[in-house]
Amino acid sequence: MVQNLKIWILGIVGILVVFGIVFFLKPSSKSTTKDKDTVMSKTSDPTMKKIEGNDTTLSDSSETGSGITPEFLLEQYMEWSQYPPHSRPISNLNVDLVEPFFVFESPIEMIDDPKDPNAMPNGYRCHFQPKTWAVIGPNSEMFVTLECRNTKTNQTTPIKVNETRVFREWEGQRFSTLRAEFNDDGKDGDEIAKDNIITFKWRPTKNDWGQMTLEADVVYGTEGKKATVTSTFFSSPNKVAEFTGNFRETMVDGSLVVYATIQVYKTGNYHLEANLKEAAEGNFLAYATFDGQLKQGTQEVEFLFYGKILRDKGYDGPYLITDVRGHRVNLPIDPAWFDQGEEGLKKIQAAKTTEPDKELVIPFRDEFKTKPYSITQFTKKAWESEDKTNRIKELKEMISNK
Repeated sequence: MVQNLKIWILGIVGILVVFGIVFFLKPSSKSTTKDKDTVMSKTSDPTMKKIEGNDTTLSDSSETGSGITPEFLLEQYMEWSQYPPHSRPISNLNVDLVEPFFVFESPIEMIDDPKDPNAMPNGYRCHFQPKTWAVIGPNSEMFVTLECRNTKTNQTTPIKVNETRVFREWEGQRFSTLRAEFNDDGKDGDEIAKDNIITFKWRPTKNDWGQMTLEADVVYGTEGKKATVTSTFFSSPNKVAEFTGNFRETMVDGSLVVYATIQVYKTGNYHLEANLKEAAEGNFLAYATFDGQLKQGTQEVEFLFYGKILRDKGYDGPYLITDVRGHRVNLPIDPAWFDQGEEGLKKIQAAKTTEPDKELVIPFRDEFKTKPYSITQFTKKAWESEDKTNRIKELKEMISNK
């Protein structure tokens, strides 16, 4: 009897262990949804990989391991290619797209001696966070907040700032610029006075173009611990173009097309983006991109929100156009060189980067509300193109040649 009871208990324990293993190894539905949303939001074919500047099929790459099959690639490509590359579905889980002006910096566990490889956390955690990822235009300012907390109580601790430095690095050289101002007095960008959260304010000069570093020498904690904390952000002080806030909309072949007016001050190739969300609850639905050359002057750029995306999402309009942003491409390579054969290849190989690769456009951060729409007005058809047809043919040939 006792022996049978032991066997019964062991059996129950075994079942629970197996259940626990399955439960913890099974990916969460939220994680799976996020991964799928990430793939679907991509503007480039997810079944291709950039290797040394060339498009390479993932299954041809030794880096992918043995788990990728042509059948999987075809299935993934068919789902991704329902919509055109320049008009993609997004959701609230695509944080990098729905919050394009903010990059979260993780708090750092502090140690007393950063040079000691065996140093342990000292009981404090500091968070040095820019309020936006970039300072754009000649009149904008960068604000960065610093707070240090006791890891046991999670209470903020007083901070004394001894020195600040702002600089950019280019090809191994450091170029210093104006220092950042700072306060905890509830002014100049600081939200609450004397809350132990220091706010740093910095305005770029016309030469401060590129990735910037803000360093601060601080004393923190009741023990008076010393540290140098670092934060980075992008600076684009020149006014190359700005969105005016004027929009118009129309329907073209079952898709929503929005034209945004932009004032261009510097001719060049531009990459521009815009988000679209439904007005009732603010759920993000899609984003569209524009790539092309713009000349000086006032003009319109086209953002196409492919109809099948809106139909598949299932939300009637009106919609909100927001977070209209972009940059002037500043690469040393002219796209026309790719069509110049051997001569173009020589130019590409000889090209050298001497400046940052982009200048940011002053964005439109507000919202433009469209007219009401019913989802039945939008196309059911999947996107079609010659490139798509060729890619499907290529993947099917890979399957048949296995």
